[in-house]
Amino acid sequence: MAAQCATEVDDNPLWSFALAFYASKDVQELLLKLQNDYQQDTLLVLTALWLGQQGQPWQLSHSQLDGYFTWRQQVVWALRATRKAISKDNASAEQLALRQQIQKDEIRAEQIALHQLYLLHTGLTCQAFSSQQVLENLFSQVRLGQTACRQTGPDQTADIKKEALGPLFQQLADLLISQ
Repeated sequence: MAAQCATEVDDNPLWSFALAFYASKDVQELLLKLQNDYQQDTLLVLTALWLGQQGQPWQLSHSQLDGYFTWRQQVVWALRATRKAISKDNASAEQLALRQQIQKDEIRAEQIALHQLYLLHTGLTCQAFSSQQVLENLFSQVRLGQTACRQTGPDQTADIKKEALGPLFQQLADLLISQ
C-alpha cells in the first residue's frame, strides 16, 4: 500500500501504469487517434483507465481540475507546440537535439500532470476491476468537457458522438484487460 501514499512525482502508481500501458503499440495508436482526431486529453484518458483498473469511478468535477488544466495549457501544450514547430525534415543537428530535449521536457511535464491527477485521487481503495467501470470512467471524463482541444474550447466536446468514441474506448478497455 505504500504506492497509494506516494507523494513524490517519481513515486506514482498512475505514472507507472501510464508507462506500462503506453508501451503497447496498439495503445499508442489508439491514444494518439483519440488525441489527434477527437481532441481527447490522453492523460485524462489514462487516468480514467487506471481508475477503472482500480475499480474506482471518476469522481472529479471540472472545477477540481483547474490546476491540472492550467498546467496542461501553459506547460504541456506549450512544450508540445514548441517541439512540433521544429520540423524533423529540414532541421539541423542542433535543432534536432533541441527538439529531442523539448520532447523529454514535455514527457516530464506530462509526468507532473499525472502526479497532479494522482494526488486528486488519493485515498482510493482497490475494488474489483471491471471493463464496465473503465468505460464509465472514460465517458465521464468526456462528459465533463475535459478535452485536449488546442484551437477550440471544451465546448467542442458536445460534438463528439458517443458512437464514435465507444469503439475506441472499448479497444482500450480490452487492451487493459489483456495485460
